[in-house]
Amino acid sequence: MNKLMELAKQIYSSDNIGYVMIFGAGILWGTIGLFVKLLNGVGASSTLTAFMRLFMGFWIIVPVMICKGGIKLFKIDKNGLIQCLMLGILSQALFNYCYNVSIESVGIATASILLYTAPVFVCVMSIIFFKEQIGILKIFSLVLNIFGCFLMVTGGNLSYFKLSAMGIIFGVAAAFLYSLVTIIGKIASGNIHPFTVVFYSFFFGWITLGILTAPWESIAAVSGLKFWIYSIAYGLIPTVGSYLLYLGGLRKNLEISRIPVIASVETVVATLIGVILFKEKLNFINVLGIIILISSIVMMNLRIKVKDNDVICS
Repeated sequence: MNKLMELAKQIYSSDNIGYVMIFGAGILWGTIGLFVKLLNGVGASSTLTAFMRLFMGFWIIVPVMICKGGIKLFKIDKNGLIQCLMLGILSQALFNYCYNVSIESVGIATASILLYTAPVFVCVMSIIFFKEQIGILKIFSLVLNIFGCFLMVTGGNLSYFKLSAMGIIFGVAAAFLYSLVTIIGKIASGNIHPFTVVFYSFFFGWITLGILTAPWESIAAVSGLKFWIYSIAYGLIPTVGSYLLYLGGLRKNLEISRIPVIASVETVVATLIGVILFKEKLNFINVLGIIILISSIVMMNLRIKVKDNDVICS
């Protein structure tokens, strides 16, 4: 009975709840491809889709903040504003811009593989900024995770790969900018409420994308009932919902280098949505990639007991 009570306490501990929130954010992010396809289907370009995600997310979070905490949730100090500015410009606007350029240059498969190198950047920066120890099991989990993503995206077919210097540079840049969500988000979430971080980072993000892409004429051209319904859902589910879970999880005492691997469940969800809703086919290699990716998430959370001392080998 005592062992069961101890197990229950471990499962429902603040730290474990944080990892569950990260996992939940990954699930919601997995629906991004669904909304992108829906918006593309009504004539929205990739740049307009990226803009609408942040633009609608920003306006959705405003009434939520007013209902949850009133005007005090909008208050932020100078350091917090700088952190949100960095999140909005670097990890929201410039990330989306670089990723779209990479897709246009080398195709979605190669761009996706380059994006999945983001956990490597997070791992390196967690050592530099948070003094984390990276064990052999954690490194192995990271390699497995990237390999699993590679198999899921390509199905083992290397003909999907395209090479372009500009595409590779922008793809790696997108991965680095994407990794900054975890690093800057961890720093910001320690002192600022997640609602406040989301509000200001989305604000700076859509303003920057608006300057870079000038989407207003495109909105007028495709505006219609379906466009706005899809845009609202896109702003709510894989944007506001996912980022509130993610930043809420970052407030817990988590190992930063684990987080992107746990959030990579996004790739599994996206694949399953493609199969179920869009009748996309899975071959044996795709399924193997899913198994390897899920295994990497499990492995990243293993604790191995050595001489009565709990050692986090991952």
